Amino acid sequence: MVRLEALNAKHGDALLLHYKNGGKQRFWIIDGGPGGTWNGTLRPQLEEIKRDKDELTVDLTLLSHVDEDHVTGLLQMTKGLAEKNRNAATFLNIRRFWHNSFADLVGSEASLKKGMASLAAAQGAAKVAMANDSTTLQVIGNVSLKSRRAVAVLASIGQGRDLRDQLETLKLSGNDPFGDILSSATGKKKIDEADVTIVGPIASRLEVFRKKWEEVSGKPAALASLFRDDLDESPTNLSSLVMLVEIGNRKILLTGDARGDDILDGFKDAKIKLPMKLDILKMPHHGSDRNITEEFLKKFPAEHYIISADGRHGNPDPNTLKAIVQVRGSAKYKIHFTNTVDNIPQLMKTLSAGKNFEVAFRAKKDRSIVVELD
Repeated sequence: MVRLEALNAKHGDALLLHYKNGGKQRFWIIDGGPGGTWNGTLRPQLEEIKRDKDELTVDLTLLSHVDEDHVTGLLQMTKGLAEKNRNAATFLNIRRFWHNSFADLVGSEASLKKGMASLAAAQGAAKVAMANDSTTLQVIGNVSLKSRRAVAVLASIGQGRDLRDQLETLKLSGNDPFGDILSSATGKKKIDEADVTIVGPIASRLEVFRKKWEEVSGKPAALASLFRDDLDESPTNLSSLVMLVEIGNRKILLTGDARGDDILDGFKDAKIKLPMKLDILKMPHHGSDRNITEEFLKKFPAEHYIISADGRHGNPDPNTLKAIVQVRGSAKYKIHFTNTVDNIPQLMKTLSAGKNFEVAFRAKKDRSIVVELD
């Protein structure tokens, strides 16, 4: 039995995975959505799952990357537990927590502090830009970050450090049982009756980024330029964990906000042959067409596509939906949306002419839309 819930996380991601594969019933939390998700949907859903039990065991909590629309809900959860706040979700028994901090990406906490001292002004400006929902920011000198993802990563470095500190307090740091940083070189392990293979970020690019970070630490403009989203080894394109989860004969690909071409490179780096038929594909970056290529869709034909978005930043992008339909032809599959966005229902109706796919939108009364695999 496999059940994946995509919660209403507005423009972000918050997923709950339930499965049983010959052992105990297992439960994972994957990302926590932006502000409002924890109190509005994630915590209430966890309480409903717990029901009348004293505690809810969370076998794995996973943060795909430190961006406000993925990390904020998890930060609220761990902060309450670490600081023993009055309203903390003390009913949660979290066994493992996986994430890569920015210190992991640059190589060490010392290296991070050295570089961030140079970027203090830029990081402050990035936080203001995020608060004002700006997608273009003149960060420093003549370096301009035109991608919201680049601005978001720069702005959220502090959140990642807060999360790291809270996980250390809760004795949940270390990415058990893999250890150290998670990348395409990490390999495959069996985690509670599921086979998990890490395929992103790409290990070889991490090494390139670390060398560049060390080379330009103390040079603010050069450091800021590393956040340009058009660089393969930029932190925006390195930050997302990408995981292939195999439960019995079922395959789920969790993509965070990774680029489609990066995911393909990650599979190549991990020496996994493609194409691969998936049972569930969590579409990268909320269905943005900037993260999808035709080759990506061809290499990962899925029975179920999940898109978590609410129309913000143009997501889900109509071009992404058109591309799925074009690539899949007459195949049978289903696309699941966490929110009903203006014009998308009519677009899907138009695209369905002569095709064999289904569409599902989360009902307003429900906190999540659910995919169940027998």
